[in-house]
Amino acid sequence: MRGTEGAEFAYISAFDAIKSANAVASALETVRGIYGIDHVTYHMAQTISGEYDHPFVRTTYPDKWVSRYLLKGYVKVDPVVQEGFKRLLPFDWRELELTDAAVALMLDAQAHGLAGNGYSVPIIDQAGRRALFSINASFPDDEWAHFIEESAEHLAEIGQRMHKLALVELYGENDPVPRLGRRELECLLWAAKGKEYTVIADILDLSEHTVFSYLKSARLKLDCSNIPQAVAKAMKLRIIHP
Repeated sequence: MRGTEGAEFAYISAFDAIKSANAVASALETVRGIYGIDHVTYHMAQTISGEYDHPFVRTTYPDKWVSRYLLKGYVKVDPVVQEGFKRLLPFDWRELELTDAAVALMLDAQAHGLAGNGYSVPIIDQAGRRALFSINASFPDDEWAHFIEESAEHLAEIGQRMHKLALVELYGENDPVPRLGRRELECLLWAAKGKEYTVIADILDLSEHTVFSYLKSARLKLDCSNIPQAVAKAMKLRIIHP
């Protein structure tokens, strides 16, 4: 179903399906079917699991291609991944500047039956975590351009909803990353740089009492007994990057 009504129907169906899904993998397959596209991928850059960091990736790409992608280390040259985690706005893959290695990757992908057209939605949540929601389709170029024009806004919302599902799948209702306000993050960042709260007050043009309050609220949200512990935990969770 094409056209404005078709795009709206697809969006509502996909959004509701993600809300009722219990796993990202099944949600991706449903979105793939609703939109009649070749593949869908969700990729969170890093997650916190015990003492280890690892990416969380779910995709409808065939296992054979995923294995080849990993074996050849394509993630290091994949322009969608390399550019996507730096960008703030959704992008068509045709906008990307390709290195020779990236061209080789794309040609290899197409030789293995993957479509050339793609579109990605960068996601940055309130905890600073980054993810990519991407679709891949074999539509003719003119049909692809029309599809993206009709569906771009919807795809952005679907990507955000998929991210929420991923967090529930990973952590249940106990997301380990607290939501800190801008000022709390700023104060923690300067504390991580070794600044006392009196100096932070001068840097941020705030009262010493206000800075002390921000640091205390950040510490409590991070469930720590002192500021050094809070700074260490915030760095581990990648909430701040000194």
